[in-house]
Amino acid sequence: MEREGPKEPEQGVEAAASGLPPHLAARVEAIVQAAEREAAAARREIAAERQAAADRLRGLTEGLRERAEAAQAGLDELLALLEQTAEAVRADGARPDPEPSPPPPPSRSNEAGPATGSARELSAARLIAIEMAVAGRTRDEVDRHLRETFRFDDTRALLDDVFGEAERAG
Repeated sequence: MEREGPKEPEQGVEAAASGLPPHLAARVEAIVQAAEREAAAARREIAAERQAAADRLRGLTEGLRERAEAAQAGLDELLALLEQTAEAVRADGARPDPEPSPPPPPSRSNEAGPATGSARELSAARLIAIEMAVAGRTRDEVDRHLRETFRFDDTRALLDDVFGEAERAG
């Protein structure tokens, strides 16, 4: 007996289908057609999603390009201002410096608080004085602590704020 070579795909399907009962062959044919329709629909859906992603990417790229151009324009403007400022400084440097004004004399007024303290030191000292007073420390103890810690020359105004003037007299 002579064997036949491989059959063409259509002949193989027909041969396979012909060996099946007609109702099964029709069922197999319906399943194959449904699978082909689903595959075609999936390919169309993938192509649409791919196109949508490409469109989104194109839009994002365009937005980034516009932002980069705006940033470049801002940097160009800042560079121009910097160059103007540098020219003004160079021109100002060519003029002789005015005579410096003498520093103001040191204030020894006790009205604003300790004479040698900065605003930050004064605030810190006031807070510590209040905490010590609340804790029951005497005016003299607080005075001694502030003089040692902050090196204030005169703490009278600060202590008057915390303890009141009446206690100083008594």
